[in-house]
Amino acid sequence: MVGGAVLLAGAVAALLAVLAWVSRSHKDRRRAATAAVSFPASIILLNVVLGRLGVWQSTLYTLPPLTLVSTAVLFLAVGTALMILILSGYRRLAARSRRAPLIYGLLLLLVFAPPIMLADSIALTKHYLAFGQGYTIWMDTAVGLMTLALPVLVFELLQRHSQQRPNQVSNDRG
Repeated sequence: MVGGAVLLAGAVAALLAVLAWVSRSHKDRRRAATAAVSFPASIILLNVVLGRLGVWQSTLYTLPPLTLVSTAVLFLAVGTALMILILSGYRRLAARSRRAPLIYGLLLLLVFAPPIMLADSIALTKHYLAFGQGYTIWMDTAVGLMTLALPVLVFELLQRHSQQRPNQVSNDRG
């Protein structure tokens, strides 16, 4: 019970830090924060869906309800904050290169795929994690890379949408 409350307090603190960062700047930061939320939200959703289907099995799912919810909220806040940092680097890269999505994709493969495979191997060996229904480490790595790519995709879509809106307004007037 105390652990759940501490986790929830940590989540609220992280969430307040993200909100403070977003509120002090331009729309670009709001788009980055909106895109960043897609990372932890997609992982939480995958845990709910794949956990219920028995594809993902984790000792995490046995936690008391308050602790489990607090952990999810903390992951949402901290995951968003970490993805904002990654998107900050991506935004700088995109300002310098038209190939930013390709470069980011290659970085995902080279930098993030090996740790996902290693973490899965360790978690499976220690029985913190199990896969069912033919799900494999390779599939989990692909899912992990897709969840890490999702915020960049969302950010790019939001950027393009915001760039098209002024043109549509001026075309409607003209």
